[in-house]
Amino acid sequence: MITIDGLSASGKGTVANRVSRELEWNLLDSGLLYRVVAYLASEHNLEYWQEEAIAKLVEQRIRIEYSKTGIQASSLKESRELRDSIVYVLSDSLQHKTVQWNGKDVTSIVRGNEISRGAALVAASRRIRSVLVPKQREQRVEPGLVADGRDMGTVIFPDAQLKIFLEASLETRTKRRMAQLGAANTDESFHRVLQSLKDRDERDSLRDVAPAVPAHDAIQLDSSRLSVQETVDFVMRKARNRGIID
Repeated sequence: MITIDGLSASGKGTVANRVSRELEWNLLDSGLLYRVVAYLASEHNLEYWQEEAIAKLVEQRIRIEYSKTGIQASSLKESRELRDSIVYVLSDSLQHKTVQWNGKDVTSIVRGNEISRGAALVAASRRIRSVLVPKQREQRVEPGLVADGRDMGTVIFPDAQLKIFLEASLETRTKRRMAQLGAANTDESFHRVLQSLKDRDERDSLRDVAPAVPAHDAIQLDSSRLSVQETVDFVMRKARNRGIID
């Protein structure tokens, strides 16, 4: 079990993906799970502050399962008198970076800023998290799991054998996020993305429920001057030193 936590655009998702590939372990992208829930809440015309309704939606009408190809979500209509049960399928493959909902490509929507803001609100809800935490823990199966997020090492898998907390300067993370978004390389775009990250950092670090902070036994690594492969090599080296892998 390896957890890789960090703030937005710290590189945790990319590094976790590479590490899981090298080890041929399963991968848990917890951030994507919260994005999916935010998206499904939107699809069901729920406001993000309607915590109980969203929690019940996840509990009673949505089944979310991770597989090696990503996430699948299915929804069952409450009233069978009106029609037979309808199943919607959402799948995400980190290999192809596509998200589909009921046959429609919604990758840009689920990965976009609007859903990102919704995901942050969903993740800060104690009630919604109470439903989603067990679903994440269920993914800890053979041969092993690499989990990335903000609280993987502190809340979800506190007994993980190796915990990494990735850090990077705000400027570095801003450049990375701009590259992800394909944003124009202008001062205006830079400052807009930078401010968005600062706001997200504050929400994630100071929230009452599972704040994004390093676990007491996590290894903190500043990747500002490291390439993705150098960061991956660091994680693999630590895993070998601890006897987690050969």
